[in-house]
Amino acid sequence: MSSFTDHLLNEHQAVWQAMQQHRFVLDIEHDQLPDSVFNRYLVFEGNFVATAIAIFALGVSKAPDIRQQRWLIGVLNALVDTQIAWFEAVLAQRAINPSDYPDDLPGVNRFRDGMLRVALQGSYAEIITLMFGAEWMYYHWCKRVSAQPQSDADVRRWVEMHAEEEFHQQALWLKAELDQCALSLSIEEKQRLTELYGTVLQWEIDFHSAAYLESVDE
Repeated sequence: MSSFTDHLLNEHQAVWQAMQQHRFVLDIEHDQLPDSVFNRYLVFEGNFVATAIAIFALGVSKAPDIRQQRWLIGVLNALVDTQIAWFEAVLAQRAINPSDYPDDLPGVNRFRDGMLRVALQGSYAEIITLMFGAEWMYYHWCKRVSAQPQSDADVRRWVEMHAEEEFHQQALWLKAELDQCALSLSIEEKQRLTELYGTVLQWEIDFHSAAYLESVDE
């Protein structure tokens, strides 16, 4: 018998494959991502870390017990202590001025505002669905792409960070946690999560596409 998360993946194979074969992913896989696209993406993604911190903090506040809170607090610590520091360092190293890459774009707004709105208004299970959608997707394309060389050391490190076993274990925890949540949900609640999962994947596609909006001819 397949799990709830397996059902999500089967139900949304088309949008899953669209993200796995996104131009951003393929450009990295083929070692041809334009510097300006990656620089813009770094600004967008770096800015989103603050939103991710808020989402996981809401997850802590809505978690059913200390087991989940302990894990989510560990994720928060990694975001605050590791990811923010990495973005600060790489933006400085690449001499990227965030003001040169305004992120007030439809694809960025849909992702950021949509994720935060669900976390604020939704349940613990919905928050886990958000993060499972994002992290399970990221792990799989980065694991695949990590088998290929990337000449830009920063691109390479970004891929490696999401292909490492530590990140894999985080994605697996979210998968197992969502399956556990689903055991006590009604059919209607499961359907809402199924729809939300598909929406998250589409938001991810829009977010990654936004990095190309000013780079059509590059």
